Amino acid sequence: MEYLLPEYALVDGEIRAGVAVGVEADGTIGFVGTPPPGANATSLRRRLLLPGFVNGHSHAFQRAIRGRSEYRVPGRTSDDFWTWREQMYAAAMRLRPEDVEAVSRMAFVEMALAGITTVGEFHYLHHQPDGTRYADPDELARRVAAAAESAGVRLVLLRVGYARAGYGRSPDPRQALFIDRDPEETLGAVERLRRGGLQVGVAPHSVRAQPLEWIRALGGYAQANGLPLHMHLSEQPREIEECLAEHGARPTEVLAREGLLDSRFTGVHGVHLTDAEIATLGEAYANICACPTTERNLGDGIVRARELLRAGARICFGTDSQIEIAPLQDARALEYHLRLQHLERALLGNPAGDSAPDRLAATLLGCATTAGARALGVNAGTIAVGSHADLLGVDLDDPSICGATVDTLLPTLVFSLERAALRDVWVGGRAVVRDGRHPAQERAVRDFRQTMEKLWA
Repeated sequence: MEYLLPEYALVDGEIRAGVAVGVEADGTIGFVGTPPPGANATSLRRRLLLPGFVNGHSHAFQRAIRGRSEYRVPGRTSDDFWTWREQMYAAAMRLRPEDVEAVSRMAFVEMALAGITTVGEFHYLHHQPDGTRYADPDELARRVAAAAESAGVRLVLLRVGYARAGYGRSPDPRQALFIDRDPEETLGAVERLRRGGLQVGVAPHSVRAQPLEWIRALGGYAQANGLPLHMHLSEQPREIEECLAEHGARPTEVLAREGLLDSRFTGVHGVHLTDAEIATLGEAYANICACPTTERNLGDGIVRARELLRAGARICFGTDSQIEIAPLQDARALEYHLRLQHLERALLGNPAGDSAPDRLAATLLGCATTAGARALGVNAGTIAVGSHADLLGVDLDDPSICGATVDTLLPTLVFSLERAALRDVWVGGRAVVRDGRHPAQERAVRDFRQTMEKLWA
């Protein structure tokens, strides 16, 4: 067993000194505590050891449109999610398999540099732009998996089922590369990817993109096989209006009626929820994957995080559109959005009223680690025996957090730490980032730059 000996480590929600973390040959944590006499320990001087961050919701290919939608088209009276989506479609139509891999690699390398050790890739690029199937029907999924492997990031591929443009809407030819023929095609892909050794989940895209029979088939398969079930949920008011028109109920109500809400279910965004829907999600101990940076960028709205946590739901974070890859920014935003809305501070502390100085910070860090691991069904997000040795080394002398004492270190980290302080990353005990440098960074940047030049020439 190899031992890591940082100056401090986050164990059981507390910052502790003198704790060694032993890593087994299989990449799991085999020991946490005072290092045994004569242990072969690697000293991590002036480092704080954290569990790696878990990214619950990613569309890696959207890294290709960063910076290309931050303006209002002349003559357009408004700009929102639906108009942004037109630009996303334009990018998706241009991408070839090698482009998908290059763009995904860039996104995943950036995630590793940001301390993300596990990513849930909500994957819905399946076919050629005109809908023709590739000779290998899982070509693009395998490209994404190859990109994650080269970046050293743990991947949970959430294979998306996409059926239509929306209730009562004509087919959109730009969605042909997303759309499967039937639920059997989606589940056939899930089966093949599972047999190929990938960790997978099932993802009915949304109530607008799937009729009820598809949702039942995909949700039933996920439950029968103990797989994560992820679905966009109430991101936009129009989605809710169409759901009411088709089903006479709101999205959460439809899923509850079908028996699909439980601790393996993750609703992505969950912005426009009623009190009753929040209570339903809480009673099911379901997960909400908030993507505050994307939700702010697209003007989606503010997640009702305080009510969700009090109801019993869990909240994790996703990078979604890749406009910025920074888990702690999402953690801060979850709280800060509420401060602006309610004109109060420290809103997401312990619902029971615990006034410990680091309670709020611990809650937000838990959203970035343990809650994401729960949503993806991975044994990670914590420094504990048996967990994956997915770890993050923070430079205690970085200007953004230097001078913090033990009792203020956690709040300082959550609310002030900059990415430059994230120096070392291990995934399954293997060093992926050393002293702020990723070994695949140079290749990833070169290939991505060339891909962007080709895409946007």
